[in-house]
Amino acid sequence: MKQLIIIGAGGFGREVLAWARQSLGCGEAWTVKGFLDDNVEAISGLHVPAPWLGRIEDHRPADDEVFVCAMGVPAIKRRCFERIEASGGQFITLIHRTAVVGDQVKLGAGVILCPYAVVSGYNVIGKGVVVNMHATVDHDANVGDWTQINCHCDVTAGVQVGSEVWFSSHVAVAPRLKIGDRAYLGIGSAILRDVEADTKVFGLPARRVE
Repeated sequence: MKQLIIIGAGGFGREVLAWARQSLGCGEAWTVKGFLDDNVEAISGLHVPAPWLGRIEDHRPADDEVFVCAMGVPAIKRRCFERIEASGGQFITLIHRTAVVGDQVKLGAGVILCPYAVVSGYNVIGKGVVVNMHATVDHDANVGDWTQINCHCDVTAGVQVGSEVWFSSHVAVAPRLKIGDRAYLGIGSAILRDVEADTKVFGLPARRVE
């Protein structure tokens, strides 16, 4: 049986630990081994039911280890993901038992679907993407690598999301829009037009902000 290592022992990493133990494959394909985090004090003094295993940069993956990356910030997540991947580490998809996955959905390596997440059908979800609690990706919408879709977001039909995009909670995107790479969508925003790469937007409707 494989041993799952969670990269990142911060708040989101500790959430992912709980979701992992409730996910498909736990106890059958793999068991949770612990955390990697460059902060040696990441879980010090906390009652966390999994150990700190060492620094990310020092770890050399073993043959029986598999990984997910629970870093919320997309650029940091990409760097940590690529560091382990370059050392031969294998990333798995983590699907909570309450998540819903429709027909013809392609999930990249390291995707995390949190409780009550929905990916409804005919979607391509890139590697390292997180769809957090109660967030939805509607039919024919695609999401690029390392994007973080936080709680209660609604990515509607046909939306095309680039890589390393940050969705704050409660963001809604109108159908068939395009969200450029590394865009930042502010909390509670209604996205009614395309968002260019490296752009931060916020509001109802969302407008560009500096």
